[in-house]
Amino acid sequence: MPQLEWTDALTVGLPAIDDQHKQLFAICADLLESIDRGEGEAVLKDIFDRMKAYTEYHFKAEEAYMKSLDYPDLEAHASEHVLLLVRVNTLWRLLQSGENLSPQGVSLFLRDWIFEHVMHRDGQIGEFARSKS
Repeated sequence: MPQLEWTDALTVGLPAIDDQHKQLFAICADLLESIDRGEGEAVLKDIFDRMKAYTEYHFKAEEAYMKSLDYPDLEAHASEHVLLLVRVNTLWRLLQSGENLSPQGVSLFLRDWIFEHVMHRDGQIGEFARSKS
């Protein structure tokens, strides 16, 4: 399965947010690699715990930043964060119940999240921040 790779296209131009995205990206890549290698449940749960915790941390930080900018699309953007967390928690419950997670399914979810949300929705935050400078 192709691995997730960070590219400059994912940069939104806000160093703190970009650094958080890189960290989240690395955790997601670890998760995919562990699933692909068929690693044990304990390893997958540990990585998934890190992904959940970091996602929640990142979303709170990003939403606080948007609020500080008076970002006009904050409510809709925060709603997308809620939906993403629901999806992450659903995957977590499947893992907790002993379901085998499909590497392809998880990969599609993570790629959609990273390449669509980060590039497009988070990219709009960067554009807005630069327009206020």
